[in-house]
Amino acid sequence: MVASVIGWIRGLAIVALTTAAIAVGTTPSEDEPTAGSPPTTQPETTPVERAPLRLADHIDQAVFTAAERGADVTIAFLDRHDGHYESFADAVPFPTASLAKLFIADDLFYREASTELRLTAREHRLVARMLEYSDDFAATELWNRYGTSDIVVDVAARNHLAATSAPYDGRWWNTTTTGRDLVDYYSAMLSGSGGLDAPHRNELMGYLHNFGRIGADGYDQSFGIPAGLPGESDIAVKQGWMCCSGGRWLHLSTGVIGPDDRYILVVVSREDLNYGGADPDYPDTSQTTAVNDISAAHARETLTNVVRILFPQS
Repeated sequence: MVASVIGWIRGLAIVALTTAAIAVGTTPSEDEPTAGSPPTTQPETTPVERAPLRLADHIDQAVFTAAERGADVTIAFLDRHDGHYESFADAVPFPTASLAKLFIADDLFYREASTELRLTAREHRLVARMLEYSDDFAATELWNRYGTSDIVVDVAARNHLAATSAPYDGRWWNTTTTGRDLVDYYSAMLSGSGGLDAPHRNELMGYLHNFGRIGADGYDQSFGIPAGLPGESDIAVKQGWMCCSGGRWLHLSTGVIGPDDRYILVVVSREDLNYGGADPDYPDTSQTTAVNDISAAHARETLTNVVRILFPQS
């Protein structure tokens, strides 16, 4: 369904009418051409393009609804065709969580294209697993082997991400960024202006298009864009989540939507822990899994609701 929201409506060619033969001894109707008159035709229709997506009418409602559920949100949206940009709280910094895996892949692919290094087939599989299933072990192995914080410094410099900085403690998930910088990263990566060559761009985006609904750790990573746009086939996403940042759940849903990767969307929520009177235990996901955590499920649904509100036609 969303494909109809963000796709183009292609016009149907109208077949020209042929001259109608007039039977001997009959009177032509008003719609029939008389003998010797030129054939009647209808002009061809020009293909009509649906108006581009705009979110401005829905952002306030999305922010208000999230706040009622105990969450602050960031929204950043870019139409790559005409440069139209809309946002809310896009300059607020937050940890990248698993979005740093994009930077790891970008840096390794950039260096491989420049012949600085040669990734093995196994390392390409690690990149795939890191992006498709958000595998933390794959990310940590590549991060430690190929430069740790220097990876972020390189990607931020090449893609002009002024608000993105390396993690204070050397751990990839504590890389800091903003909604605007994530949109700018996707835009630069897709256009090639960040230096990534076409074959590696295609490989990276192929993994995002092939994202797994369940992460490597069993976590449901279909929240946000995938769950909020259930009828849309043209999506590629990288998700992120962790607890706790400032004592709150952090969830990120980012990626591209539509044919030709036209729209870039970044939605982020920072939500208070909410157990609804159930399990009061703190969900320390640095030590245990959050797969069945009630508060995590509440936060995922918050971000999915944000996307649904932004795209009511879905």
